Amino acid sequence: MCNDEKFLEQVAYVLASDHRKNIILFMGDELYSPKQIGDAINVRTNHISNLLAQLRKYNLVYNTTPRIRKGRLYSLTEDGKRVLEYIKQKE
Repeated sequence: MCNDEKFLEQVAYVLASDHRKNIILFMGDELYSPKQIGDAINVRTNHISNLLAQLRKYNLVYNTTPRIRKGRLYSLTEDGKRVLEYIKQKE
């Protein structure tokens, strides 16, 4: 697992930001709205939306409700779950 260059880049990207790391740790295997995530980690919703967009570019989260504008739900991708497990092992 640690020899996978893409995986290592994803881990490094998440660990470079406490907010990104906290989002990954909070989400686990559940579905959450940006507001729920923001409330849980004490970050404004508009900033959470930007962070989620960044995490989507790295294939770490995905929008499970892409057709709706308000009330979107996000979940970790398989890559996101791998990163989560790695982070949990190291803490």
